[in-house]
Amino acid sequence: MANSHRRRNYLSKIKVDGVWLTEEQEIKRGVVRAFKDQLTDPGGWHPSMEGLDFNRIGDEDAARLEEVFSEEEVLKALSDLNGDKAPGPDGFPLRFWQFCWDVVKEEIMGFLLDFHERGRFVRSLNLTFLVLIPKKAGAEDLRDFRPISLVGGLYKLLAKVLANRLKKVVGKVVSSAQNAFVEGRQILDAALIANEAIDSLLKRNESGVLCKLDLEKAYDHINWNFLLFVLKSMGFGEKWTGWISWCISTATFSVLINGTPEGYFNSSRGLRQGDPLSPYLFVIGMEALSRLIHRAVGGGFLSGCRVNGRGGNGALVSHLLFADDTLVFCEASEVQMVHLSWLLMWFEAISGLRINLDKSEILPVGRVENLENLALEAGCKVGRLPSSYLGIPLGANHKSVAVWDGVEERFRKRLALWKRQFISKGGRITLIRSTLSSMPIYLMSLLRMPRVVSLGLEKIQRDFLWGGGALERKPHLVNWDTVCMDKRKGGLGVRHLSILNRALLCKWNWRFAIERENFWRHVISRKFGEEEGGWSSREIRESYGVGFWKEIRKEGALMQNKVAFLVGNGRRVKFWKDIWCGNLALCNSYPSLYAFASSKEAWVEEFWDTSGGEGAWSPRFSRPFNDWEVEEVERLLLAIQGARLSPLMEDRMMWKVNSNGIFSVKSLYNDLSSRRAGLFPHGLIWNPSVPSKVSFFAWEASWGKVLTMDQLKKRGWAVANRCFLCCEEKESIDHILIHCSKARALWELLLALFGVCWVLPSSARETLTEWRGLMLGKKHRKVWKAAPLCLFWAIWLERNRIAFDNEDFSVHRLKNSFVCNLWEWTKTIVNEGPLTLPSFIDWLGAR
Repeated sequence: MANSHRRRNYLSKIKVDGVWLTEEQEIKRGVVRAFKDQLTDPGGWHPSMEGLDFNRIGDEDAARLEEVFSEEEVLKALSDLNGDKAPGPDGFPLRFWQFCWDVVKEEIMGFLLDFHERGRFVRSLNLTFLVLIPKKAGAEDLRDFRPISLVGGLYKLLAKVLANRLKKVVGKVVSSAQNAFVEGRQILDAALIANEAIDSLLKRNESGVLCKLDLEKAYDHINWNFLLFVLKSMGFGEKWTGWISWCISTATFSVLINGTPEGYFNSSRGLRQGDPLSPYLFVIGMEALSRLIHRAVGGGFLSGCRVNGRGGNGALVSHLLFADDTLVFCEASEVQMVHLSWLLMWFEAISGLRINLDKSEILPVGRVENLENLALEAGCKVGRLPSSYLGIPLGANHKSVAVWDGVEERFRKRLALWKRQFISKGGRITLIRSTLSSMPIYLMSLLRMPRVVSLGLEKIQRDFLWGGGALERKPHLVNWDTVCMDKRKGGLGVRHLSILNRALLCKWNWRFAIERENFWRHVISRKFGEEEGGWSSREIRESYGVGFWKEIRKEGALMQNKVAFLVGNGRRVKFWKDIWCGNLALCNSYPSLYAFASSKEAWVEEFWDTSGGEGAWSPRFSRPFNDWEVEEVERLLLAIQGARLSPLMEDRMMWKVNSNGIFSVKSLYNDLSSRRAGLFPHGLIWNPSVPSKVSFFAWEASWGKVLTMDQLKKRGWAVANRCFLCCEEKESIDHILIHCSKARALWELLLALFGVCWVLPSSARETLTEWRGLMLGKKHRKVWKAAPLCLFWAIWLERNRIAFDNEDFSVHRLKNSFVCNLWEWTKTIVNEGPLTLPSFIDWLGAR
């Protein structure tokens, strides 16, 4: 595998700045020179940013960033890092530091303490290897390679510690328009906002222009002085900015070309992709662009897009940022294009970040007459809706099937790779679960998948499972609904795409209920309004358009009866109608009292009487109680007397399906896809000691779906039904695995090896379900659990030799196959026990 990657990535020629280089030394010199120029600041004048107002962190946050590093903090950072990533110039992968922590922690903590006090470390620790990762297959131009930095282990640990501190405060200083690398904000938030804004413009029959901007070599070109100035303007302390300055300015580089480091040079600008600090520092730098746009909108130079609806004055969306992917909303006027061009030129002058006009475009929204003139002023090309942003359709019809074509294409490309390989069914199900089922998740997290698309993608998965990579037409032995059941219930754990899609969309409704400060929620609530209490948006009756929220809002019904409320101040929870006391709403628990409640829509707070000092419950009714109702009232007061209101606490929504009260897509999916099933020996079948193809066969056998002669006759094959082993009885899976006289001989051997007496049940499924090893030791029990699967497999292989290879039955071969396979599969379990096959057989009987 490594050699294959090396051959594929070998640079025999490359185009640098339009010139082809073919000689080995030319390639090395050309590539090194290109990166040296790329990471060197050209110098010159940079305008002042004194007039820009940035959000600032508080003094406490600034002081906390500069605290002494604790051992617990460093160990957490080390654990968070992927230990299997390629090492840097020091040659030590992070797994080494993780594994040897107890040995090296004193030296590491000493290094960090020294850095904390002096604000510097030895420059050689910041040596970096640049490795070229092709962005696409067949990349030949240097621009088609992404330079990833391999930094040393000690520096990476330090940078991770600093990054963990920085990410706790970055959300306080960057605007709501930025969604990258900020806790609580997600990539899909920006795509949702953009589509709802376009939908709002189209439904008002208004026109506008959407500018998609791409930054050229964003990480590599950012100016260090600009970045440090922004940090200081945001309230970061001198010590912290000094640390950051040392970390980014002491980097030295060598470029890995065909596995060999070439060149050695310093940089004077840019951030490294591969440095844990870089994403957060880049987001902080991009805040300058966000502030410039805000200032331009405030001064009337840019207009943005007003997302109006039932929520008051609407929400103004002027721009959206996800790292270097930028959207700017403007009026369709040449004046605004000129203002935007000047703004971007100013941003380039202060930051060093240049807009790549070849990859940027303007998208007309509605009827735009002067489109070519607008593009001329902006200096970029003209695009059309529907387009895409962050991999999500932009301005596409909600029922569009075409937006899913890319997913099906990726399915088929992946299958084309697997077609050339022989993959067992056990391997195929692993690939389906790990790869194919995951491919549509990103789109399904925001878009409703049309039924025709979900059926088509599931058909591809079914055909691959039963027919292999070539999608051959072979019998689908077990129905797809069973395949999609949880393994514990007898399925294979493949996810139903339509059910998963609903659960993913429902998550937005949960987020709407709990993320009250996020910008995307502000846009949705302003466009559609909120239900009382603010836990959900109002029901949407207007047409779908190109927005996503109407489909998302429909799935909010899935949360009904699955949520409860933890009462704080009681201002957002209905006393009678919400579930906050017990497992049912009080209107359902006490319907007779609810019938004459004075206010059926009352909030919990309204029935909390604080006049007595500590507070007490005082529910109100529209008439006096009758004698037979007094007992019911006492029951109500007894139920609610343990609850108390806390005026300083907000009411909280709790997810009843999870014990921790927090929503998860997995819990909702399991709830929606739950089906009753009888006992199924899932734990025995999916034994990690057993090859996956054998487990898959045992799973088929448990459902009675193996293509034995009786199954072939049921499928219309004109064959004589006779057992290939004993040649006496009709063949079925239960016969050949359990009842056949030849199979019985193998069962007798198995039981004799363990010194166990046992009566075999009537079916393969019952056998596996009732297979126990309670009287055996721990290691013997593990081998015992693998034994029936090994026996099934040995019998099936022997049967197929007779059926397809015209061999004669051999009891010696059958027994030998069983014992040898059992030894091979389980010898790692007994690694401190027998070392040879004969000693293994003796060990089984010893117990």
